[in-house]
This record gives sequence, C-alpha cells and structure tokens, in this order.
Amino acid sequence: MIKKLFGISKWKFIAGASFALIGQHIYDCLYNTEIEVFYQNTANNKDILSKCPNITGHFNPSIWSMNNIFGLFYVTLVEHQMVPLQKREIVTLKDGGQVALDWKINDPKNIVLVLHGLTGGGDCNYIKDTLERLYDAGYTAVCFNNRGVGFTKLSTPQYHNHGDPSDLMEIIDLIKQRYPEASLQCVAISIGANLAAKYAGIMKEKCAFKSIVCIANPFDLLACFENLDRWYNYLYIYYLTKHFKWLLNKHLDVMNACFDEHNIDIKKVFDAKTIYEFDHYFTRHLQKYESVEQMYRANSSIQYIKDITVPTLFVNTKNDPLIPWKFAPIQLHRHMPNLIFALTQKGGHIEWFSETNLVTVKRWIMDPTLDYLNYFRDLPNDKWQQYIKQSKI
Repeated sequence: MIKKLFGISKWKFIAGASFALIGQHIYDCLYNTEIEVFYQNTANNKDILSKCPNITGHFNPSIWSMNNIFGLFYVTLVEHQMVPLQKREIVTLKDGGQVALDWKINDPKNIVLVLHGLTGGGDCNYIKDTLERLYDAGYTAVCFNNRGVGFTKLSTPQYHNHGDPSDLMEIIDLIKQRYPEASLQCVAISIGANLAAKYAGIMKEKCAFKSIVCIANPFDLLACFENLDRWYNYLYIYYLTKHFKWLLNKHLDVMNACFDEHNIDIKKVFDAKTIYEFDHYFTRHLQKYESVEQMYRANSSIQYIKDITVPTLFVNTKNDPLIPWKFAPIQLHRHMPNLIFALTQKGGHIEWFSETNLVTVKRWIMDPTLDYLNYFRDLPNDKWQQYIKQSKI
C-alpha cells in the first residue's frame, strides 16, 4: 500500500489533492452551511430568534468566500469601488484632535453608529455597503472614522487607539445632544467591534446603545496577533504591515513632533516586516506600554464582555484567518441572557460574500444584522428594560 502511494506521480498526487480540496469547499458552500447559535434559553431570546430568521438559518457562501485567499483577492483586485453617497462632517475633539463622521440621514429618531475595522473607514466598500443597507432600512446611519483614518486629516500627534473608547464617548455625546429623542444602536466591525464591546462593558447600565451587533470581534488581541504569525497568513501580515506604514507616512509631518518624546526610532518602524515589529517600535510607545503583549491585553475587549448589560449579538466565522474563533468567550451566554453568539462555518474576515456573479457580490452579514436591529427598534421601551434587568442570571 505504501509503495503504491509513493509510486504515484507528483502531478497525479497534486491533481487528486486539488480535487479533494475543491470537493471539500463545494460541500462547505452547499451543505455545511448551518449557523451555530449560542444563547440562554429564555423567553426573550426565543422571541428574538423567532423574528430573526437570518441568525438561526444558513449562510451559503459564494465562490469568493470558499477560501480566505479568494476573499482577500476579491476585495483588493476584483471588487469595484462603490460611489460614496454619504455626507462627511469633520469633528474637532476636546484635545484638538479631529475625527470624521460619514452620515446617511433618514429617520432621525432611529440612528445606528457604525464602527470600522483596523484598515477600514468611510472610504471602504464594506462600510459604504453597511451605511447604504441601514439607510435603505429606514435608519440614519453614521460611520465614526477614527483619527487619521478614512482620509481624515491628523491634526495632533495622537494616533487612533482602537482600545480606548474616549473618542467614541465624545462622539456618542455629540449625537445624543443633537438628537436627544433618538434611539441609538451600534454596528461594529472587527477591531471596531472590540471597541464597542469594551465601551459597553465599561459603561454597563449607562451604555448609550439600545443594542449592539459586533461583527468579527477579535476579543483577545494577543491571541489574534499570535495566530497571525503563521506561514499561511503571510499575505495578511504583508498587507496589514504595508497599510500601517502607508498610513503613518501619510501623517508623518504631524507625527514627527512626538518621535523624540516617545523615543521612537522611525527607521526601525519603516523597516518593520510584521505587525508585531511595527507595534513594538511604534504603537506601544505612543500608548505608553512596556511591551506589545501588555498593550494587546489592555486593549482587548474579552475581559469587559462579562459586564455588558445591553442586548448584544456577536457574529463570527470559523474560517476567519485573523481571529481564532475558539478564543471567543461563547460560554458567557450561560450566565448572560442578553448575549447571543452566532457562528458561521465560512465567511472569511468580515466578508461573508454570497450571491456572486464573479464581479459583484452581496454581503450577507447585513441580513442578520438588520434582523437584530429591527427587532430592538420596534421593541417598546418597557420591554427593552426587561432585557437590562435580566442582563445577568
């Protein structure tokens, strides 16, 4: 048997392995599509899920979601850039820093704040699509672009920090002042989901959101960056590191003022080959941490999720190349009836592409997101208060 195996030509072996891999992917796309949902079996959760069919159903991925590399190839080389239809507002924060808000105004009584990912912003298709879908569903949608992100000018030598909710809290206060009668919900994506969950855990009962949808939350940043250090994630490491360098170079005239203050060797920063090296030579100094590991732990949302009181939906996928789903604190649903965890088999990192014609795709993730948001938009306030009161059992 072994002799026969070794007697097979390498091309036959490669062809056989390729067919087996393709067969596995076809099976995953057509049959292995059930969404695993983890929740406490309460009357409230039963009611939510009975009215949110896209959370409990199936996700049938397109060819672009069959493989992580396919998804990265599509968003970087194939996908057409959507025309930005939102209105941009520049906001000056208390310390003089600037952020941008991208608005699509519909119903001013129902507002959804959108938080972008690590390399995203209002200029990216996944944010434009999110704003468009929310607007079409009747919401006023607004994306909060962090300092220096999404073509936002950096006005102070203070970089964006996705683990510090201070800027987010200023923006929430601004929205509440303008629209005091509005119901405010949140859709947060990737590192933005980490920020939203951390904010909600810190604020507890004082959280400004009626509900939150966290899409591809990394939870434990240290575990995620350790997972990135694998040969099969080389393209992601290369892309992210290149992006960080490009972003820093874009704001170099402003950031120069703080290099001596923080003892930053700019040559080593631009020579960095990985995200870890970039954060070691640059980011941790700005955030005043002794080590990269300490910074990742401090900025992670995982230790704050147990304190979230508002209804929150977490959606992740098993084949996310950046986020090892096994570190998601799914077991918390046993003690926290206000949390629901949904886990798809495929989806990549924030893509969840479906219904493809090889050039254009639909981002399925907004289907369960809108189910959840619509449920709480239509929920009477006295009923919503029940969710807050039962946030921990």
